[in-house]
Amino acid sequence: MSWIIFANARKRKARVLMTVLGIAIGVATLFALLSLSAGIEKALDREIGGMGAHILLLPEGCPYELTLALMQGSDAFEHIPAELLAEIQAVDNVDLAVPVVVGKAKVNGQLTSIYGTTSQILKVRQWGIDAFEGVILGSDVAEKLGLSVGDPITISLYSTVEAHVSQVLETTHGRDDTFVFVAMDVAQQVLGLVDRFSAILIRTTIVTESTRTQYTLGRMSDIQAVPPSDIFERLMELFASIKQTLILITGIAIVAGVMTTMNTMTMAVFERKKEIGILRALGSTKLNVFKLFVTESLLLSLVGGVVGLIAGYIATLFLPKTSGFGLEATPQFEPIYVVICLVVAVIVGVASSLYPAMSAARTQPIKTLREL
Repeated sequence: MSWIIFANARKRKARVLMTVLGIAIGVATLFALLSLSAGIEKALDREIGGMGAHILLLPEGCPYELTLALMQGSDAFEHIPAELLAEIQAVDNVDLAVPVVVGKAKVNGQLTSIYGTTSQILKVRQWGIDAFEGVILGSDVAEKLGLSVGDPITISLYSTVEAHVSQVLETTHGRDDTFVFVAMDVAQQVLGLVDRFSAILIRTTIVTESTRTQYTLGRMSDIQAVPPSDIFERLMELFASIKQTLILITGIAIVAGVMTTMNTMTMAVFERKKEIGILRALGSTKLNVFKLFVTESLLLSLVGGVVGLIAGYIATLFLPKTSGFGLEATPQFEPIYVVICLVVAVIVGVASSLYPAMSAARTQPIKTLREL
């Protein structure tokens, strides 16, 4: 019966093409959603884990907005008083308390994220360098500004500082690639944040006692102590609400594909009554006719699924790599996503073919031939 299916496809090329495109749009949307969602989750996990802190000390305010501002290098307008640092370092089980100041400033005339900290950051970040001195550039900002080791650099906002690039970090594929790292006093001077910190990264001596340490730190005034894991879980919950909307859009696209395929197959049954009647008269059973239309619908859906996978893959390559959280999120392509999309295409094919196939199977050969 395969020749019948291909003959019908050649005869009704426009309708077949529209059916394939209807299914492809739904599959492409689903594939892009799965890939981008996995990419955003990995990016969040990378950035939160990349902080290297067991506890994150933030000023009073929404901890999630403050954390995002910290990761994006934006001033959150809420700060921790610098005089608290000594008291924080004295808390039992606090091994490291690394102050951080972030904000936007002009670097050689271009607005760039500034990250001020102390040499202790090398015990938190795995950069593979021996000393924290001078101006250290992330790989992306170095490329963007066209700078290399030894080049002069001017950082300005509330005040102006001139220096030379001491090091360019290896690519981390994270937000560190977009920062200009400078000494704490330089960042505070340029950003106008003297005696104030954006956050303090805490590493504990005994990790299993971090909860108790967090409670102690959280009781201090003007700060809040938050485990990075809690921040990650909350941000993933926020993303889940966005993802639900995207799933709804994907569902609508898939339903549209089902309706398009069903319409095509229903019209095919109506237009091919003569063909069906002849098949039945020549001995084809109701089951044979049913299989013919189900198979035809499945083939259309699988072709649409393959086209959708290719289109979805290409689309994700051209979409902006910045997520709604302002983080670079490279789509993640997994074999399971291909399987899921093809299964959805098969379900679309079966669901959309049942009514037309049953209608075709009920065709009475003698009555149909009499009407011709």
